[in-house]
Amino acid sequence: MPKKFKGEQTNSINGGEFLGLKASVESVMRSPPVTANLTDTVATVVEKMTSNNVGAIIIMSAGTPAGIVTERDVIAKLVRSRKDPTKTLAQEVMSAPLISIESNKSVTDTLRMMRDRKIRRLGVTRKGNLVGIVTERRLLDSLA
Repeated sequence: MPKKFKGEQTNSINGGEFLGLKASVESVMRSPPVTANLTDTVATVVEKMTSNNVGAIIIMSAGTPAGIVTERDVIAKLVRSRKDPTKTLAQEVMSAPLISIESNKSVTDTLRMMRDRKIRRLGVTRKGNLVGIVTERRLLDSLA
């Protein structure tokens, strides 16, 4: 059994001891999230992905999250269909609605939600307002 340091939380999963699983998702999310508008072109969205070194952009409509565009969405819905990224709008390729989790939820709760819904990214909200994005990779990296 690993040594527990003063003030450190532990959680047992499948008989093993892991540190940090009770940490809130807020402690590992990316904030502020990178966003684009429904009417932005996919070319604009991909440029934002590249310049911000992210694999997903949250798509907003009148200040409210409407969906998400991931690298996979771009490949499956744009490249495979041979659509022009300068003429195709984000709303045409986004996955909707954006699935989110409250910022005070634990890393364990967040990973469980991702597993159950078979997704790798979640919007993070505080009192219903978008405050960040969390990825499966960020969550797993926080446990290392």
